[in-house]
Amino acid sequence: MKKFALSLLIVGLGCVLFLGSVSTASAAGETFKVVSVDTTGCASGNFGMTVERANLDGGTYYVHTVVTVGSLIYMNEQASISVNGLSGWNVFDNFTYGAVPNPGTYPIPAGQTMQLDFTLERPVGTILYSWRLIVDGCDTGNIQFNGVPTVSASCPNPLPVGATVRNVPLGSPVYYAADAGTLLTWSLPAGNWWVTQTSGDFAQVWIACQANRVWIPVTALGS
Repeated sequence: MKKFALSLLIVGLGCVLFLGSVSTASAAGETFKVVSVDTTGCASGNFGMTVERANLDGGTYYVHTVVTVGSLIYMNEQASISVNGLSGWNVFDNFTYGAVPNPGTYPIPAGQTMQLDFTLERPVGTILYSWRLIVDGCDTGNIQFNGVPTVSASCPNPLPVGATVRNVPLGSPVYYAADAGTLLTWSLPAGNWWVTQTSGDFAQVWIACQANRVWIPVTALGS
């Protein structure tokens, strides 16, 4: 039974996807899906689901869980899994994937749409599979969407034309602008990321559907 994670975001998150690296539907066949909502509640640990893990090869994988309500993130968890089959998965006040600039305070507000994003990763930061659950509230749990997320025309920040995938082998400090004086308090995990442009000593990183993009030093990019 576990988990809560984070989606890397700056301000105004609305359509967060993971945050993170380049998402491929199922590069090696591994999947992580929500089967049902089993328990509701807005305190840490109350909201529970059944998830299904399939096609894992017995090695260690990582699940990044990000829970978002409004503009705040209530969970940003890194959890390891290795076994196929059904399992319980809960929303916790857990930020083991890393600190976020906009954490929420428990209990989660009742009666507000809650979005849960899951990415199956190996290694951390390299996404093999993505899944999204949206419910009408932590207190009610009525499912509004449950499936593989897609970027639609309504996404406020679609992937720019000309963006390229670049590797950030060691992770990187993150900046709000292409300026060394705008350092943020969280770091970009190692992995593959969409880079949209460069400006001087900085490269701009696109994080799915977020209104604002972040910057990292060009020196953090791999060859």
